Amino acid sequence: MEIIQFLLNNSSTFLFVFVRTTAIILAAPIFGAFNVPMHIKMGLSFLVALVLTPLIPSVPMPVSAIALILGVAGEILLGVAMGLLVRFIFTGVEFAGQIASFQMGLGMANVYDPIHGAQVTVIGRLMSLLTLLLFLSVNGHLMVIMALKKSFESIPSYGFRLNGALMEQIVLYSKEMFVLAVKLSAPVVAILIFVNIALGVIARTVPQLNMFVIGFGITIAAGLIMIMISMPLFESSMLRIFDVMWEGIFVFMRQANHG
Repeated sequence: MEIIQFLLNNSSTFLFVFVRTTAIILAAPIFGAFNVPMHIKMGLSFLVALVLTPLIPSVPMPVSAIALILGVAGEILLGVAMGLLVRFIFTGVEFAGQIASFQMGLGMANVYDPIHGAQVTVIGRLMSLLTLLLFLSVNGHLMVIMALKKSFESIPSYGFRLNGALMEQIVLYSKEMFVLAVKLSAPVVAILIFVNIALGVIARTVPQLNMFVIGFGITIAAGLIMIMISMPLFESSMLRIFDVMWEGIFVFMRQANHG
């Protein structure tokens, strides 16, 4: 009964907090994964909004229905934008795995990715799971909640508008997704270039060997060995990338406040 009375007394503030919280949670990785039931997402959004509402200054209800609709639309855009900034990292890692898979000859070996709701290569799925575990190990899911709380301090209620400067920043972050994919897949691509050169030399030297059959197994083994060797480097690189990602999100919120 106390909770119901609290919500009735702070209905306008709770509505604003609930809309922004739901938008960000649905767009963020882990919370907004396709395999998480919608009622779980909405329940989590309700609980988080209930906890954050007492910490937020009172928010007045928009004066008209049009103002309310525009404000809610702005909050949805904010959630999508912040979710994209985090998802770019996971997408870049999956893309790196797909590049490595194609170079290893595993491009046709696809599995379903429940996080993104799409078919990905097995190496891409492996790297995505490793990134997800690293993200959880550094409390990335809690950082999402912290960024949500910080957004209430940085961006005024129903005040987010997607302007040209913010769009340019999102495009720049999307570019980094492809750069990240190339960097993470570089060790596998590099070693397989040398392996293919060596196989070509052997094929010219000993034409009796069926290099198509032999080379297929060698390229897969060489790629897997290089992935195993580069795991410590992958871990340290992803931790640095997460730090840069959070800095970028906080810069995005500051620019949204000025916009």
